[in-house]
Amino acid sequence: MKNTFKFSARATAAAAVMALGSSAFAVTFDANLELDNTYRNGTNGLLDSSTGVKQEGLSQSGRVELNAAGKAGTNLFVAGRASFLAKKDGSVGTDDMWIQVGSATSALKLGRFEAADLFPLAGDTLVNHAGSVYGTNTLRGRKDGDQFHAAATTSLGNGLSLELGVVETKDTDVSKDSSATKGIRPVVSYAAGALSLSAALESGKYVRSGRDVSGAGATVSYNLGSAKLTGNLAKGKSDAATRNAQSAFALTVAAGGLSVGVVSATNEATVGEDKVSTVYASYSMPLFDIKGASVTPAISSSTGKTGAGVETSENSLRVRLNYAF
Repeated sequence: MKNTFKFSARATAAAAVMALGSSAFAVTFDANLELDNTYRNGTNGLLDSSTGVKQEGLSQSGRVELNAAGKAGTNLFVAGRASFLAKKDGSVGTDDMWIQVGSATSALKLGRFEAADLFPLAGDTLVNHAGSVYGTNTLRGRKDGDQFHAAATTSLGNGLSLELGVVETKDTDVSKDSSATKGIRPVVSYAAGALSLSAALESGKYVRSGRDVSGAGATVSYNLGSAKLTGNLAKGKSDAATRNAQSAFALTVAAGGLSVGVVSATNEATVGEDKVSTVYASYSMPLFDIKGASVTPAISSSTGKTGAGVETSENSLRVRLNYAF
C-alpha cells in the first residue's frame, strides 16, 4: 500500500523548485518484509566470508525494507529515493539512496543505486553458482562506503537511449571490500513493442590490486504475451590472479509466476579453463489470496570443473515469504 503526502518544498529544495516553476513535491512511502528459508549443500566450500564457517544445511535471513521516494516537476524535475533496511541479523543498512535531476529527455543520477542490468535473470530468487560468472556488471554500482557513482541518461529518439555510468572508489584499505572499483560504463538500450535489447562496455580498475576491469555484454528480451524470453551474453576480465578472460551465457523464460533459467560460464585459468553450469527455477504465488503477500519456492543446481579436473557443486532450495504493506 502506498500513501502519498504533499508539502511545500521551500527550504533546501527552494532553488530547484524555482527552476521547475512549482513548489509541489509528492512523496510516497511503502514497505515490505522478505524472509528467506534456505537449504544448501555441495562441495563448493560454501564458506561465509566473515566467519569462515561452512554454510551447509538450513539457514534463515530476511529484512524489512522501508522506501521513501519523491519527485517534483515534469519537463524539468528533481527526484530522489531512499531505501532503509532492518535485517534479521540485527543490523541496519541502506539499499538505494540517490537524487536525480533532469528533463524529459535527459537526466543525471547521483548516489547509491544500480545502473542498467546487463545480465538479468528472470525470477532470480535463488541462483547460486559453483564458480565465477561474469555479467558485465562489475561497474554497475551500489557499493558500500563513500564510492562516487553517477549515471547520465539521454534519449536518442525512436526507442534508443544511452546511459553513461562513472564509478570512483579511492579506499585501498585491505580490511575493506576487495571488489572496490573505478571506471566508466556506457550502455545503449533499444525498445520497440515486444522487443528490448541493451549492449554495454565497461572499462576501469580494481582499486586495491590495480588489475584491469574490462568487458562487453548484451541482453535481449522478447515478450510473447504468455511468456518472456531473455538471453544474455558477456565477455570480460576478472581480478582473480588465476582467472583472466571470462565469458558467460544465460537463457531464461518467465511465464506468469514461473521462471526457469540456465547459465553457462567459462573462465581462463592457470591450467586450462574453469567451467560452470547452473540451472534454476522459481515459482511465485499469492499467499492465502492476501493482497501484497506471496510465497516463492525456488531451486538452484550448479556444477563446476576446473582446468585441473577438480569438480565442485552447489545445490540449494529456498522458500521466500514476502509481504508488501
